[in-house]
Amino acid sequence: MTVNYNQEVSSVNSFTFVKLLMTWRGSIWKSVRWELTMWILAFAVVQCFYRYLMTENQQRFFEYAAIHLNVRLVHIPLTFMLGFFVTIVVDRWRSVFTNIGFIENVALSVGTLVAGTDHAAKVLRRTIIRYLVLSQVLVLRDISMRVRRRFPSMESLVTEGFLYRDELEKMYKCETMYNKYWLPTHWANQLVHKAMFETKNVDSVQSMNSVLMNIKDFRQSMEMLTKYDWVPIPIAYPQVVFLAVRVYFIICLISRQYLLSAPPTEAQSIVPIMTILQFVFFVGWMKVAEALLNPLGEDDDDFECNWLIDRNMSTGIEIVDTCHDSCPPLKLEEPDDEKGTMYWCHPTKNGSQAPPTAVAISQHKNPFAKVLNMVHPTTPESSPPSYRLDVPKQ
Repeated sequence: MTVNYNQEVSSVNSFTFVKLLMTWRGSIWKSVRWELTMWILAFAVVQCFYRYLMTENQQRFFEYAAIHLNVRLVHIPLTFMLGFFVTIVVDRWRSVFTNIGFIENVALSVGTLVAGTDHAAKVLRRTIIRYLVLSQVLVLRDISMRVRRRFPSMESLVTEGFLYRDELEKMYKCETMYNKYWLPTHWANQLVHKAMFETKNVDSVQSMNSVLMNIKDFRQSMEMLTKYDWVPIPIAYPQVVFLAVRVYFIICLISRQYLLSAPPTEAQSIVPIMTILQFVFFVGWMKVAEALLNPLGEDDDDFECNWLIDRNMSTGIEIVDTCHDSCPPLKLEEPDDEKGTMYWCHPTKNGSQAPPTAVAISQHKNPFAKVLNMVHPTTPESSPPSYRLDVPKQ
């Protein structure tokens, strides 16, 4: 799952930045450690070769090439290329995340509008949820390697309980050679239609349309994931960006060297500190684009699709089965003499609502007493009406 650092930034203080820098999983340090180590070693090799192995004429030629390349490094618009590319990648990542597919909307509509407490009604609701999660599995098998390893074949779906044997045979009979993720959704639509016109588990056409619209939205999310996998960013664009970053720092191996003929007034260092910082920033920026380019991959910041599948199945079945036709009894609270309640607020002088005080609670002052007396003019002031809703005992 995407690395969570909300706890580190829950409060802003002087050490928030330090706590973020200490994070390892998904961090910039983990992303650039190998590239930075190899670049520093290559820089040291070039430096030793220039200072100790070259002749004087060769050193002068090397210094001319270093100055020439350093001046013309600005011709590589690295900031513009990386910024524009990361913007596109983040937009795709956001769209994939929005359409990843959570089951709650469908499950709540099915659990509310498909009535019935008998065994057949329970099986109907559970089957609709199972078909939708099965549709999601069929989509994610094609675009996520983690899901593919978990479900290497259609037989594995039967083993895991997402598909029955007769349903698998029915899928095999479908003549299309392309992904059949839409077929379980079609079965779910047919079940809702039968619940309306045959078993009468859906009491109105409006309820049926509501359930079908939620199923449609879920299917459209799966379709969007399929589209993003079908047409990725043109390969030439990431090639250009990734090549530009690496070529830039390969040139820096020569252009950022400490030159023996440099004037004393020019501040130079054998250790290229500023270039190392620039390497961390730009290569780290590029690693962000590489990680977000395929958010359904296997990086630290990629989505854990197997967790999502198990969560959708468990949550959906819980909503339409265990929690179906079940809610707490209705009660209307009264202020308590000792503890009070947050709903009983009293008007202040400027008209705003203030929390109840101990004196006001002990005196049972109700800000709506005048309105209630107008509604019930016959109620004596000594015996205020009861605001508790009587609920018949089961």
